[in-house]
Amino acid sequence: MSDFDLRQLLQDAEVSANRGNYLKSTDLYLQATKFDQNCTTAWYGLGVTNAKLGNLEESINSFEQAHRINPDYGPTNANLALILEHIDPERASNFAKMAIETISESSELVRISRLSKVKKIQLFEESHIYKEEVEIIKLPSKQVNVELKQVSESEQKNMQEEELQSEEVELKSKEINDFVNSKTARKSRAMKMTGEGDHASAVNEWKELLKKDSSDIDSWKGLADALSQAGYIERANQCMQRVEELTKIKDNNNVQLDEEEELENLIAAAKEVKEKIIIDDEKIKSNVNVNVSIEWYNKGIVLLTENNANEALNCFDKALSDAPSEEIELRVRTHNGKGHALYQLEKYPESIQEYHAAVVLDPSSVTGRTLYNMGSSYAAIELYDDAVKCFEQAKNRGLGDEDLKLCKAQINRCKLIIKEQKKLNQ
Repeated sequence: MSDFDLRQLLQDAEVSANRGNYLKSTDLYLQATKFDQNCTTAWYGLGVTNAKLGNLEESINSFEQAHRINPDYGPTNANLALILEHIDPERASNFAKMAIETISESSELVRISRLSKVKKIQLFEESHIYKEEVEIIKLPSKQVNVELKQVSESEQKNMQEEELQSEEVELKSKEINDFVNSKTARKSRAMKMTGEGDHASAVNEWKELLKKDSSDIDSWKGLADALSQAGYIERANQCMQRVEELTKIKDNNNVQLDEEEELENLIAAAKEVKEKIIIDDEKIKSNVNVNVSIEWYNKGIVLLTENNANEALNCFDKALSDAPSEEIELRVRTHNGKGHALYQLEKYPESIQEYHAAVVLDPSSVTGRTLYNMGSSYAAIELYDDAVKCFEQAKNRGLGDEDLKLCKAQINRCKLIIKEQKKLNQ
């Protein structure tokens, strides 16, 4: 079936639904999902028609598939919130909060968003004070000595041998457990599971490996392969984008760490770079014109405001090629400009690289706006954990009131999506 046939299927399904023929519309949408498992339009339409037919479980499953492909689509989240209100209030509340972030508020969504409450745990003992009630009995030393003397030498030898055997068993058990959970063993099991067609188990093994080392390229490749075999092509492509990003970072010796450690390492790296830079003043004066570089930078900024990202990117490249190495502020601004242009072009991994380049040049100049933009790029490629780290760092770095409000909203949105994805993956 061609793309044209898929579009025709979707159009026919919509026409049938508009005429009230939900059975036929459901069948057509179902055919479309079989042709393209990542077609959001088909899954969303299937959710609506199943709801119209009273097929509650099928409707929920369809909307959840649409949410998995595009978690930011407000109507999907709103429909799930309404359907799940009396089935799973906590999930309904999460979907309502996500819907409010992307579509205008409604009284129904606001009401459902407040359904999730902190559960009070009933305790047997309410007091927070720990009381020691077990009496420790101490045996007289003479009694112990008498009992030891009654044990024969052969019995003592047997006891020692039993203790040694017990210690050996415990040691072997520990070695086996360590091997079972080792990186090599997990990779071997995951590849074997994929080969045997047990893709769900393989995905779980690769995820456990990535929890321990999120920068391991082989684990991302393995997860991509397992997801591809399981039919989750879009997720597999996202994993391969992560592989490409990590490969570029590895080649540039820019290993991504947790946000606080990352900033400290960037500062140390920047200091090392500054110490090794030898400026040839005469060569700079003869070959470089700072004014030309500034002119190209300004042109790029103007083009960005006109949404002409391609031309802006060319201007920023020319500005960097002319900018002297000691003009740190100009180079930092130009790298940030390139990051904005690449973000407009939806080249999110490349935009992250440019923001990192700006940070490396002058860590002390890292602004809340730079970290916010970097977080937006991470969120765009669904690396929500990394996005939250950037947004959290941005809050305390000079954002205005409106930008700070927007930053907090992004943090809440990403955390809700992370929470919902964990539930879907269970």
